[in-house]
Amino acid sequence: MQPILFYTKLKEESWREKALTFLLYTSWILGFAAALVVFIIQYVPIGATLVEGLAGLKFVMILPVLLTLAFVFFLITFLILGGIFTLVFFAMFSLVGIVLHYVYIFLSGKGEMNRMVQMMFYSSAAAQSILLILALMILTKYTGLTFPLFRVGFNVVYYLTLLYFYGLWAIAGRKTYGIPKWKAFLGAVVPIILLLIFGVLFDKIALSHLQPWIT
Repeated sequence: MQPILFYTKLKEESWREKALTFLLYTSWILGFAAALVVFIIQYVPIGATLVEGLAGLKFVMILPVLLTLAFVFFLITFLILGGIFTLVFFAMFSLVGIVLHYVYIFLSGKGEMNRMVQMMFYSSAAAQSILLILALMILTKYTGLTFPLFRVGFNVVYYLTLLYFYGLWAIAGRKTYGIPKWKAFLGAVVPIILLLIFGVLFDKIALSHLQPWIT
């Protein structure tokens, strides 16, 4: 809530220490939430078909098996999605840190790449906005929310998150490289432009493929 104060007080250390741990927390929290959404949207309806017509003693007898299967499938999904989030976030925020380092060096800044990557890993906190997108998936599946409205919600959350990242990365650049504010915001535009292009392409190409899965 106070990124300027946070980055001002943040002590420099290797990105392999607390910053990496923070990134892992973020990744696995989102992995758990995503696995829960997959369980609710996909596994629950499948499980309902398996117990259809069963009641009383028959249902009680099969219940331990169902609970075991549910736990196993949830755990497998959680491990897969947690691993995916970890790999994607590690690659993304490392790359953003490296790109911004050279951009700010080009803009006459003086700082260390280690410090920038450390700050990028902490900026992953803003990625928790993905939880809103996951919530929209459940609303689309079980309420009257239509897929076009989900699409609007997805894009609103995505672009507002990019806006917040833009501010975070500009602050990090200014604190790390000792450059004027206008240079900090100018440099942070570079990865944001790339993510904007990715967002547009994802919306046009991939987002529609989610419709059969969540509706």
